Amino acid sequence: MARSPAAQAIRDELNQRLQDGATARSLVGWLNGLPAVKALVKDQFGGHRIREQNLSQWKNGGYRDWEQQQ
Repeated sequence: MARSPAAQAIRDELNQRLQDGATARSLVGWLNGLPAVKALVKDQFGGHRIREQNLSQWKNGGYRDWEQQQ
């Protein structure tokens, strides 16, 4: 399934912020405040907000893949 341009832009921004050393707390606040993320978690995750644990999992998966492509 292809990602929307908005979703890809958020992932790219998240990865850049991680690379720049942003804290999980600041990233969770930023992500949960984005209208696109609010809609996504409402539709696909029962409205459960993103938590620091989710970011830890992303950092060990999708973020590492992104780093290798850079």
